[in-house]
Order: sequence, then C-alpha cells, then structure tokens
Amino acid sequence: MNVASIGMSGRGWWGHKLRLAAGCGLGVCGFGCLTGAGLPAPADTAQVRVLRQQAQGLMSEGKFEAANPLLLQSRALAHQLNFGEGEAEALRLLGRVELVHGSFAQARSYLTEGIALARRMPGQPGLPSLLLTLGQVANEQDDYPGALRACEEALRLYHARGMAHEEARTRNGLGIIYSSRNDFPQALAALLPTLRQAQQLRDSALQANCLINLGGVYFRHNDARQARSYFAQALPLLRRQPSGSALADCLTNLAATYQQLGQRAQAEPFYREAIAVSEKAGEQAQLGLVLSDYGVLLHELNRLPEARRTLERARTLLEKAGDQGNLAAALVALGELRAAQGEPAAAEANGRRALALAEKIKDKSVEESASLLLARQLKQHGDYRQALHYTEQAHAAHDTIFSLSKAEEMGRLQGDFQLSQERARAQALAHTSENQLLRLRQQQHKLWALGLGLAAAALAGLALWRVNRLLGRKNQQIEQQRAELTALNATKDQLFSIIGHDLRGPLHSLHAFVELLSGPPLPPEKMRQYTHRLGRTLDHTLALLENLLHWAALQMRATGPPRPENLALADVVDENLGLMAAAAEASQVSLSQALTGEEQVWADPAAVRLVLRNLLANAIKFTPAGGTVRVSASRAHGTWQLAVTDSGRGLPVATARQPLQPEALERRAGEAGQARSTGLGLKLSHDVAARNGGGLWVESGGPGHGTTFTLALPVAEVPVPV
Repeated sequence: MNVASIGMSGRGWWGHKLRLAAGCGLGVCGFGCLTGAGLPAPADTAQVRVLRQQAQGLMSEGKFEAANPLLLQSRALAHQLNFGEGEAEALRLLGRVELVHGSFAQARSYLTEGIALARRMPGQPGLPSLLLTLGQVANEQDDYPGALRACEEALRLYHARGMAHEEARTRNGLGIIYSSRNDFPQALAALLPTLRQAQQLRDSALQANCLINLGGVYFRHNDARQARSYFAQALPLLRRQPSGSALADCLTNLAATYQQLGQRAQAEPFYREAIAVSEKAGEQAQLGLVLSDYGVLLHELNRLPEARRTLERARTLLEKAGDQGNLAAALVALGELRAAQGEPAAAEANGRRALALAEKIKDKSVEESASLLLARQLKQHGDYRQALHYTEQAHAAHDTIFSLSKAEEMGRLQGDFQLSQERARAQALAHTSENQLLRLRQQQHKLWALGLGLAAAALAGLALWRVNRLLGRKNQQIEQQRAELTALNATKDQLFSIIGHDLRGPLHSLHAFVELLSGPPLPPEKMRQYTHRLGRTLDHTLALLENLLHWAALQMRATGPPRPENLALADVVDENLGLMAAAAEASQVSLSQALTGEEQVWADPAAVRLVLRNLLANAIKFTPAGGTVRVSASRAHGTWQLAVTDSGRGLPVATARQPLQPEALERRAGEAGQARSTGLGLKLSHDVAARNGGGLWVESGGPGHGTTFTLALPVAEVPVPV
C-alpha cells in the first residue's frame, strides 16, 4: 500500500500544492476475499475485478476520462452482487478520477460512501486505503485538519494490524501534509524517522520517496541546495525501480532546483530525461506536467518557438488527461508566451480560459496569475476599465491567499499553545499523583510505627489543604491569564480585520489609480476625475491609519496613563476648527463655535484634541453641501458638556440623548461619494474619553435632522489664567 508515497510534481515548485502520488496502487493490498455479507465471493465477481483492472490500466496511462465508465460499471455490478470490497474499491478509484479532474466535492462524496461501506464489513477491508485517498482530497482542498484526521486514523489501523511497511508509508504522507501547512519542524519530525525505518526495512521505493519528500520540504522553505541534495540521493534508487512516474517526478524536481538556483543550462538535461521517461511509460498526465515545466524554462531561455511547441503539446496532453489544475497553470504559461510573441488576442484567450478553470476549482494562485495576465493585455488595448477590474480580482485572490496563510499560521500557533498547556497540566497532575502516593506510603509506615498514625493523618490533611489552596490560587492565575489572552486575541482579530478589509482596500485602489495614471495620457476630464478620487481616497486612508495607530496603542496599553491638566476648551476648539477648515471648505460646510472662554476642564490635552478632531471630521463627512457644523458648551453636574452639532443626514432613527455605543451605529458612506466609515474613529473617541474620566453621548432628530455628539469633561479645580 503505497498511498503515503506523497510525491511532488514539478508543477509544485511554482505554487501548487503537494499531491499524493497517483500511481502508487493505493489500498489494493487491504482487500481480502469477503463479500459485504461475510460470505465467500461468488464466481461472477471476476467480471468486477476485470473491469477494475482495465480502468486501472487506463489510469496508469493518464486516460482518466476513459477509465471513469469502466469504474461505474464495476461499482454497479459489485453492488448488484453484494460484493462489498469490490464496490468500496471502485468508489475509491472513482474518487481518485474526480480528484484529477478537480471535482473535489464529487470525489469526497464517492470516498465518504466507500468509507461507510468499508466500516460495515467484517474486518473493515480497504478502509485505510479509502481514508488515505480522502486525506489526499482534503489536502488538495486546504482542509488540513480533515487530511490529518483521515491519515492518522489510517496510521492507527495499520499499526493495529501490524503492517509496518504501510504504517511507515502513511507516516511519510503525514510529513507532506505538515509540509503543506508550512509546519517545517513537524514535517521533518515525521519524515526523518520514516527514512531511517525505510532503510531498516530495505524498502528502496519508500526510501526514495522519503528523500523526494524531504527535498520538497526544504524547497518549500527556499533552501534549494539542500533540496537538490535529497533529490540527488533519491535518483539512483529510482533508476532501479519500474515506476516511471516516480523517476520523472525526481528528475523534474532536480531540474526545478537548478532552475531556482539560476543554473538553467544544468536544468535542461534533467527535463529532457524526464520527458523521455514519461513518454516510455505512456503516462499522458505526467508527460503533460513535465512538458509544461520545460516550456517555462525554454521561455526563460528566450527560445520562444520551441517553448511554444512544448507548451502546446503539454496543453493537449493535460486536456486529454482531464487534469484541470495543471491545465490552468499551463494555459497561463502559454498566454505569457503568446504575449511575448506579440499575439495579444491569443494571450487574452488563454488567460480567460485559465481564469475560468481556476475559478471552477478554486485555485487562487492560478486565478491571481491569470487575472494579472488579462489586466496587462487589456491595459495595452486601452480598455482601462476592464484592466482595473482584473487588477482588483488579482489583488482579491492574493488577499485570500494571504488571509488563509495567516489564519492557518495563527490556528497552528494556537493549537501548539493549547497542546503545550495540556502537556504541562498532564505533567503537573502526574507529578502530583506521584507525590500523593509517596505521602501515603509514609503515612502507612507511621501508622505501623509507635501509634503515630493519627498525627500523620492530621499532618497529611493539613498538607493537602495547603496544596488545595495553592492549586486554587494557581487556577485563578491561569484563568486570569486565559482571559487576558482571549482579550488580546480578540484585539488581534479586530486589528487584522481592519487592516485586511478597511486599510488594504483603499491601498489597492490607490495602486490601481497610479497604474492608470502611469499609462498613456488620459483626457483632461478623466485626469480631473481620477485626481479627485485619488485625493479623497488618500485623505480617507491617512485618517484611518492615524486612528488605527492610536487605537492599537490604546488596546496594547502602549500609550501610558492619561496626563490631565487645566485646559481651556475655547483654545482647543479654535485650534481644531482651523485644522478642519480646508476639509469643510472642500465639502462646502460652514464651521462655527459659541464658546465664551470660561470653559475650563481637567483633562489630557492630547486626548481632548483627538476626540474633538474625530467628532468634527465625522460631522463634516456626513453633512451635505451648504450645511453647518457648530461647537457649543454648557455646564452641568460638575462637568463641561462640549457639543458638536451638524445639520447633516442624522441617524436612521430618531434618538434621544444617550451614552454612545459605537458598535451599535450603522457604517455608512459619506456625502459626495466619500468612503464608507469604518467606525474606528468613534470607537477610539469613546475609549479615549473613558480613560480620561469623561464620556460621550449622542442624540439625533432622525433622518435629515442632524446629529449631536457631546463630550463630557470634569470642570477644572483651578481656573486657567486668561
């Protein structure tokens, strides 16, 4: 059972996921001769096996489309004959065919049905093979927890059955799943012992595959020299094996390492040998994959006609094999080549087809490269609107890849932290148990000696009481630390959310505008329009960044304690009205204040300026042209009530004066096409006001009747000299 021989195709170096090797005879050895009913298999089940063997022969030649109907017939006949293991194996092979086609949902459906069938049969024949193929599908879908669960269950089954070779190969597969998660230490911890076990078992095929997978781990971490060393060790072992697919993979991977190191001349002989091996083996999918990588190398060597012939042949073979993921990547490479040869229409056609395939199989890496190819072609044609659309789609795909990578890394770190905590608790409990046993023996000896058992029991009770008290205190400390960790984790999530969605979006728009402005000269009207949009976007981004930095410092307790002093509000109001005058004039909004100069408060000047600046910016943003924004103050209950009143759109529902709850306010776009509010400014103002002993209130007469935000601050104890 070579399912865990998780190999790597040459395509894997250019951003695709590592894949379970397709030609390893997954799960066949796990089947016995029992039917689903536990009776001897009838003689006519031979036809089921014949159909399956014919399909496997076609699959080994890369003819997956032709194998599919034979497998469906084999499954139907096995079901009719109540031939359980035959039906389960047909379902597993159908799952592999759908995996090659990129139909992951259908592949999972077949495999889940096969696993349920195998679990019902006596002895559960073929269950590990089905689980490992399911792990392969989950790994391709980036469902790493699902892939790990399936492979670990298969590992337990092989261990329980004493199948050392299969257990080693499954652990080899787990190493590649860890590598796919970018968990470098865990991958090496799984693969290096497997390599030693393969040497002890004298299993040269497994040994070669471990070496290839170790090379893949180092290549993922940009250590091409170390990767090349492992591939070179695997090559002589594979030359003695009958599997042309594994040898072709190793040759392609060696070529990729030389290519990565900039030694293209040394890479070409390995590609040529890999092509010859694949042609001799008759494996169309493997040959198409190698040709695609070789075509990229020829393009880099500027041998464009030869590169074109090679990529066209790769495309034809991958189409016949139905390998949609690698076909999409080959189409992008062919599109780049057509663009370099001055064939924009053909380049665009290849890019559109590659993008459609990538969207279908949800391959964000190919989606990004195909979108960038289309954006460049459309920009050259002068179709800037469509070019901007594809540029934004490429950025969105890149953001998805980045977010998934960060979420996966954070999840892995959190899992490692929880695991370490559990291990620490287990060790503490074990240590406590040992101590308790030791005390019990001592107490028994004391009971046997001189009748001091009663005193010893009392001492032991006191010791246990003290231990319980200490444990209680420790539990309180742990609970407090857990609460702090949860709060910091929530702050981190909110910070990542704002950066990922509210800040990254405007920056991408700025990048797209700059690309348009750097192209051919635009008409004056378009130039004015883009310049106006660029200015608004930049103003919004700078304001958001300033608030984000203040809020992050506040949440991380990096701002220090407030530093209150006697402060004249009139001076602060005049200063901020002057700062906001330009923005108000651009929005055609008039500013005014009605303070007398007697308004003196006890507060941190920086905090008051920050809150007032945010309130004025919001008022201007949501007030239409011709509107007014007025600042006034009144004294009540030992505080000065500083009010910012606008004549803008107001809140969606009439609201009486009440404490501000920023999260309850709707996020809306500003007037005249200004960007949608993030809500961060009001949240920052609310938190800063609370830290400085003040508070924020809000009231509104409803839609069209404006809004008033009021900041309450303590009255100064000593008047500020005028």
